[in-house]
Amino acid sequence: MKKQAIVSLLLGCVASTQAYALDINSAYEMDYQRDCSTNIYSSYCSNDSFTISPMRLDGETPSKVAETDTYAESTQLPHYLRVSDERDWDYLMEQSYTILGLSVATVGLMTFLPESITKWDSEDSSLKGLGSKWKDNVSSGPVWDKDEHFLNYIMHPYFGGVYYTAARHAGFNEFESFLYSTTMSTFFWEYGVEAFAEVPSIQDLFVTPFFGAVVGELMLQQELRITDNGGEVMGSDTLGSVSLFFLNPVGHIHYWVTDAWGGDTEVNLAYNAWFSNGDAAQFAYDAGMPYTDQFVGLEVKLKF
Repeated sequence: MKKQAIVSLLLGCVASTQAYALDINSAYEMDYQRDCSTNIYSSYCSNDSFTISPMRLDGETPSKVAETDTYAESTQLPHYLRVSDERDWDYLMEQSYTILGLSVATVGLMTFLPESITKWDSEDSSLKGLGSKWKDNVSSGPVWDKDEHFLNYIMHPYFGGVYYTAARHAGFNEFESFLYSTTMSTFFWEYGVEAFAEVPSIQDLFVTPFFGAVVGELMLQQELRITDNGGEVMGSDTLGSVSLFFLNPVGHIHYWVTDAWGGDTEVNLAYNAWFSNGDAAQFAYDAGMPYTDQFVGLEVKLKF
């Protein structure tokens, strides 16, 4: 009797030791495979096998995590459809160059719009004496403008949101993106590009960055919802693509201009008349264009 008690006690200690050594926070795999060749009832045998991988108590199994990371890397969205994990200054600078090009193009298009919309007279839209006009406009402002409400309270918040989302896609937080939008709308647009044609506006200095930050964050969240939905809106890929473009036009156009070409792109702000192209300058002068030493141009080089 005593021998049986001692043996039982020893077996219990061994079992307890093994159970204590088991790490309950780790994942253990159990493999089972059936070998029908050794089964006397082989005609009824199936070569089934299974693997049991218990989940960790503090998270996923290592194999599950690895599969998830691999899948995420293989299905990573293009940069203009996702938010960077950290601040990407290079991408923000590239988008800023794109905004510069779009702004110059916008000013060019606005010269063809009716005066009732732009509030620019023929002298404001003229290329003569740009430097002196910019200096006069900057020193005269800011003033309360008389632009249409559609421009002041719809388009300006939208473009402020466009600036904001450009920074958010580059990995900057809400406040940093607001500062970027404020810088772009104030110094780049109001006191920069647009000041060549009109006096800076009090409404635009306030409405564009402040309302733009609110609009921009809503635009970003809606954009992320659409991408999470596979790029569809109301079950339509076309409607989804159009919506994504207007929610982030700078990112899309930057992608089309750079990545779609499959080569490098250089964007430079030029001050030398006609980009130092003698043939272009001679053609302009022969066509009646008066000579001016004040010149600002955007030079884009696409390398294939």
